[in-house]
Order: sequence, then structure tokens, then C-alpha cells
Amino acid sequence: MVLYFALVGWFKDQTVQRNTSIYPYNKTSQIKTIVILFSILILLEGTIFHFLIQLWSQVAAWALTILNIYALLYMVGLYHSVRTLPHTLNKDTLIIRHGYQSSIEINIKNIESIKPAKDQEGIEDKRKKDIFYALMVMDSPQYEILLKKPAPMIGMYGRKKYVKTIVFRADDPNQMVEDIKRTMGSSGHS
Repeated sequence: MVLYFALVGWFKDQTVQRNTSIYPYNKTSQIKTIVILFSILILLEGTIFHFLIQLWSQVAAWALTILNIYALLYMVGLYHSVRTLPHTLNKDTLIIRHGYQSSIEINIKNIESIKPAKDQEGIEDKRKKDIFYALMVMDSPQYEILLKKPAPMIGMYGRKKYVKTIVFRADDPNQMVEDIKRTMGSSGHS
């Protein structure tokens, strides 16, 4: 997925199924700033360390360079995946994503409540294991979805983790929450 989004993502638009509402989250996120900053740092660090390590070992210098190229592709791919994989809602299912890094598919009937999110813990604080944070660490959360029963969140490399709370942001969070609540009401949610 890293290579796909890094190379093909430049030309890809959001793909959405019929009768599905989309909610982008890349325009108000810090993702673009973070990707640009880290890409510059990766290029500078990679170039400097390649020449320094080359004095010691050619093989180690090229191994480091390959890792830096992968890190650069990862950052570009992450940005394109965040841009092209929006949150989606249809009559039965809500999908909350954080690019290709993680996603969760929730049955609308499993949603207990939606409320404004509290500020995230700091970077140094431990995050709770049963919460899916679908946002960058530097972004402030907007809403929190509490589930009746834990649902599987698919993380990096297909790892599955069950969560009871989803913290997310969207470019138009109020519209998204309004649509979710309307869908919950029409599906017989009490």
C-alpha cells in the first residue's frame, strides 16, 4: 500500500460507492505540514549520513539510503492515502479511517453515543488501548464515538485491535455528526 499510494496516489481521486456519503479529513489536519517537514528532514539526514557512513562502509551507507527512500515513500503515500480515503457513511455502516495506517468499520446500530471529544493526551502520555485515535498526534480531536460493543480496528500490517471508543476529526465535523445521528435515527436507534 505504501508504494501504491506513494506512486499512484498523485493521480488518484476519492473513490466512493453509490449511496455513500464521504467526509474528508485532510484539509483541516496537520498531515500536509508534517509530511513536508519530515520529507525535508529525511532528505537532509539521508544525504548527510550517507556520506558520513560511506567513509566507514559502502554497504551500510546504501542500506541507510534505501531505508530513507522507503521512509520518504511512506510519508508521501500516507499523505495521498489520507487525501483519497475519506470517512464514509451509508445506511448501515460508518467507516472511520486514518489513511492506510488504520480504519474501523462500525455498524450504525453499535453506536451508543457521539459527543465532542476531550483534548488528547500529550505525546508523552500513554494512550488508552481501547480507543482508536483517527488523527495525527498534533491535531486536536473533534468528536468521540462510544460503542455499545467493542469493534475491530484494523491497524498497520493488518493487525486487529478491539476498541470501544473512536476519536476522530473531519473537515466538516458538524455535518458528519448530524448525518450519523440522522442515520442512527432512521435505522431504529433508540
